[in-house]
Amino acid sequence: MPSGKLLNDGLWHCFCPLFDVSLLTKLHESQALKSTLWNGSRRPWMRPAPGCARTRGLAITANTPNRKKGYSVNGDGQGSGHFSTQRSPPREVNHGWQSSEITLPQLYEQLRSRSSNGNRTEVEEIVRILVQNHHERPTIRLYNALILSNIDPVLGSAAKASKLLQEMSKEGIIPEAGTYHALLKVLAIHPDYLLRDHALKELRLRWFTLTSDGWHDVVAGLLKDRQLESALDDLEHMQREGIRVKGWLLDMFVYTLCEAEEFEEATTLLRDRIAGGELMISASLWFYFLDTASRAFHYEATLYAWKKRVETAYLNPPSGVCLNILLTAARYGDAHLATDVFRILGNRKTKFKLHHYETLLEAYVGSGNITTALTILCIMKAFGLEPEDGSTRSLFQHMRQDSKRPEEAFQILRELHEAGRVIPTSAVNCVVEASVHLQNLSQAIEHYKQLHTLCPDGPNTATFNILFRGCRTARRKDLAMFFASEMLALNVNPDALTYDRLLLVCLDQDDYDDAFKYFNEMLQRGWIPRQGTLVAMVKKCAQTGDERAFEIYRELQAGGLETGRTRRWLRDYWAGPDDPARMERLLSQI
Repeated sequence: MPSGKLLNDGLWHCFCPLFDVSLLTKLHESQALKSTLWNGSRRPWMRPAPGCARTRGLAITANTPNRKKGYSVNGDGQGSGHFSTQRSPPREVNHGWQSSEITLPQLYEQLRSRSSNGNRTEVEEIVRILVQNHHERPTIRLYNALILSNIDPVLGSAAKASKLLQEMSKEGIIPEAGTYHALLKVLAIHPDYLLRDHALKELRLRWFTLTSDGWHDVVAGLLKDRQLESALDDLEHMQREGIRVKGWLLDMFVYTLCEAEEFEEATTLLRDRIAGGELMISASLWFYFLDTASRAFHYEATLYAWKKRVETAYLNPPSGVCLNILLTAARYGDAHLATDVFRILGNRKTKFKLHHYETLLEAYVGSGNITTALTILCIMKAFGLEPEDGSTRSLFQHMRQDSKRPEEAFQILRELHEAGRVIPTSAVNCVVEASVHLQNLSQAIEHYKQLHTLCPDGPNTATFNILFRGCRTARRKDLAMFFASEMLALNVNPDALTYDRLLLVCLDQDDYDDAFKYFNEMLQRGWIPRQGTLVAMVKKCAQTGDERAFEIYRELQAGGLETGRTRRWLRDYWAGPDDPARMERLLSQI
């Protein structure tokens, strides 16, 4: 009987580790043997004689002089097949698979168990023992186990699984439904869109049915690929077909959707699970859902998680998450949620700081409860936290939208004062600022007059700065000078903004010499007017032909505030003597 052709590949060496390589080299040189062990010749497997290694159509004695030891089964060899000719070191760990007492069914059971758990190294070892020691022919069962073992998150990969599939095709082994389902499990861990599409296409062409586990693996792979729309479509298909979706896949959906900030879909999934009677949703999932939703200030998702888990005492979020929830409540004006967060923080003996109260105040302003918002300012004052101007920005934004609101807020402050509350100056300043913004200077002055009665601390620098702004808008220099004398009488120290606004009040007059007095006094104190103020001074002087415009322009340059536009404006709109030579000389000096 003529012998089959041999090829020096990894699979052949795996089956015949005792064969002399030099002999095989001679066979190659003579081109007598060219086919692989898995060749399509389909020659029947011959039973080897005692002491011989087994191969296709050829018996090789075990007494070959150059015996090769330690050949392993792996996917990284140099041979053409998965069974490599790379020499591996002796294995130190013995799982009992080489014991003569272990039966073939037991080995196959170990192979099934190890491949299902993704123990890739152990699966390769078992396959090696089956092929070399028990003379098992490489079948689809072995290939399926090797493919499935690539679910190992570290050692496995989609590329290795694909290589095994290509070997099967090359050797004429037709994949079955189990092969593609094993491949889909691998792709659920190591996503590869093209390989997954190929597997699904082959299943459809061969009329194989995708099992429930197969659907789970497909959807999990899509989620790993961040193909959220396709994953959601397949999830809906599973539900329509009556496939029971396992909790781990739904958890994976929520984690992935939250990571992509698709909180509407994540909230819908959680609602559907609870409506369906699923109560054992992990606390870790709820915490991640609440954390990411509050961090993204997603109100609906945050509120849903809060009501379902925190209010029912199943979840106790840390203080950092509570602060994010508080900010979310403030942004959407949910005073009830903000108060609940404060209650939880208070139960922990949290030392509340300015930003806590400011956020709570913003929540009450957003809900339209101005009385409670102003009360919070009084509570802050009572606890030794003096509200700043920035603490009342949400109140100011609310009051400036309607001309009636400043007076309504001031009336609330009167009632709080009568109830024994200590009114902080910043609360009255906010009302005065809203009146000035609405160009109701007379109302602002009335509120200022009553400030001395309501606030034990009296007016501060911010109070007068607001009034100076109103005087400038109304072009009331006389009133501004009155407030300046009030500051001196009350021993309220001015700041750079005070001088800046007084300068602007004076600059709007025909006689603006007082503006330069304030300007020089600012320079003596080491202050520089704002850029807009300096530009206004340059333009005012240029329009009147005042050469002090060039002096102010030099201050702009010294402060790094000049952009080039002011110089062009000065040249184009200079109203002084029509003397081009003098103009060029003045411009050259700057």
